[in-house]
Amino acid sequence: MKIIAVVRNGPLPMGPPDIPGLTKYSVHYPLGDTSEKSESIANLSGVAMAWLDGHEKVNPASWFPSATVVGYLVKESVKIDYQRTWPDAVPSPGVRRISFLNAAAGLTRTEMATHWNEVHWPIAQKHHQTLWRYVQNVVINPLTKDAPDVDAIAELHFRNESDLNERFYDSEKGRTIVANDVNNFLDRESGWRILAQETWVRS
Repeated sequence: MKIIAVVRNGPLPMGPPDIPGLTKYSVHYPLGDTSEKSESIANLSGVAMAWLDGHEKVNPASWFPSATVVGYLVKESVKIDYQRTWPDAVPSPGVRRISFLNAAAGLTRTEMATHWNEVHWPIAQKHHQTLWRYVQNVVINPLTKDAPDVDAIAELHFRNESDLNERFYDSEKGRTIVANDVNNFLDRESGWRILAQETWVRS
């Protein structure tokens, strides 16, 4: 199972917490100041992702006791994967955009996830040609008290910031097609996102 934890107001160490059954672990430190951002990411320390071999109950807040933590159990689907040539503990090349998403009004989480996978993914694949890694995470349930409502978490990794900022869309027409479809399944106003530097600590 995969856990995504958002860590604020305290340290996010590079080393992995002592978690039974931990098989993989990565940390994502924000690129840029988050002090003036929305409440969900104000004073953000980073995002931790942990893969566990087991189905026991977990509480990500206990992993980082000196910080404010919200965590989610997710179902992961890797759509595009890079070929790693760098070792653990070395920051991954490029940048990662992590987006926390909510379903559009009138859609259940299941309906949103189905559209994201079956309809939006082929559109994104066609018009986001600079994606280096692309992961869809559908939230199964929150794991911490008072976790903000989140239906899905997207990970978009780029080889460099120019691929994100200047070549994210293949054309202006492509930008419009993508935006129109996003409106069909996501509530764009309620979500939030960060730009981060990824490091695999254990792979």
